[in-house]
Amino acid sequence: MTRPKSRHGGRVTPKGTRPDKRGGKPRLSPEARYCLELMEASAAEFVASGPDADEADRWASGVQDFVAFPKTPVGAQPTHVLDHARELGGAAGAAMTAALAAYGPSRHRATARWQLEQMAAAGDAPPWATAVGSAAPVEAFLRRDEWGEECEVTIHYERPDGSRHGLAVEIGWFMGGAARGLHLVSERHGLASTGTGRTGVEPVSLADARALCMRSLDVLTVLASRTIDDAEAAELQDVLGFEGFELGFLTEQRLGLLPEGGSDGALFVSAPPDRSALLDEFTQAPRPSSEGDAEFSNMMAGLSLFGLLCRDGDILHWTPCRVDTFVDDFIPGRSPTDGPECLECGEAHPDTFDADFVSTVESAFGRWLRFAAEHSESSKALLEENLYTAAESFGYWRAAASEHRGERVGVPDLWLPRAS
Repeated sequence: MTRPKSRHGGRVTPKGTRPDKRGGKPRLSPEARYCLELMEASAAEFVASGPDADEADRWASGVQDFVAFPKTPVGAQPTHVLDHARELGGAAGAAMTAALAAYGPSRHRATARWQLEQMAAAGDAPPWATAVGSAAPVEAFLRRDEWGEECEVTIHYERPDGSRHGLAVEIGWFMGGAARGLHLVSERHGLASTGTGRTGVEPVSLADARALCMRSLDVLTVLASRTIDDAEAAELQDVLGFEGFELGFLTEQRLGLLPEGGSDGALFVSAPPDRSALLDEFTQAPRPSSEGDAEFSNMMAGLSLFGLLCRDGDILHWTPCRVDTFVDDFIPGRSPTDGPECLECGEAHPDTFDADFVSTVESAFGRWLRFAAEHSESSKALLEENLYTAAESFGYWRAAASEHRGERVGVPDLWLPRAS
């Protein structure tokens, strides 16, 4: 109960309030009353746990799912939340008020802060409630893995009492560099713990940290805002693997405290490099007779799309993690051969385990990795690792083909994110 389901992941609560024909506050509907009851129950359970300031921030951000916002008018109106919190009183009422004061709709925050001050003066607001949302940015760091692919921007903030916490935004290399997760790092766990497994750490300005985080979140927003069916939704969840939606409101508030005018050039490119001439050169080069023409064309089309989906948009840049994703998850469902008729839609789809396609891709992709290494210093340095990863991944693909021969297990087409 203390961590409500985020509206970003789908909402089951009906719409909230109806306008009062006589003017004034909207009339409280049964649905909105239900949201208030859930919010109150969550607050009561939360305050009973004896939270600290970090836990209060997490809860206050996640509980906004019960509140109606201008762009998402589902839930209880802020005026009703504040009235209910005032009537409830005590630590639970202060928690509800503090949540709106820090992360609620902007035009209601001042009223909520005033109410919180009144509750604090009356002795109803514990110290952690008055600290919700209080943060001053201090410094920021960019961490990268050994290949410079998976990255994380961590911003350190200081509260009025001198304690620190960190907001960490994970940024992936795939799907245009969409954000992969949000984390609030407590000082007691050690802010340095966000760098576990990372090999490269560099300080960045607060303005650049904001630009990097906003760019990755913008890409995620574009992807998540698409009208998608259930199959695409499942694919999106698998590809992005996002964690931390409940921290969305906190993240918006914390990033808003950072200065503007920074650059996202440390991770993002203004435009992907033009590799069309090299693609033509590779496509027109002599090929082994064992490689099928249709199979080769489909692989090259998939290769081009995959390159555009990478954060740098560079089809020549390959690392073991890119090789693994391409062979295991991206290319298998792009065979030109149709599998058996789908029982759900009655149509045939590409055959994931087409033996001719597997053979052609294994041969052509190995040649491509060597070709890319000849034209890219970064790929040249990792060529042996890339070839080893490819061989290992093709082994898994062939094993799956033997186990599921004749069974269609297609991979849905991924889609390109628009420019953020």
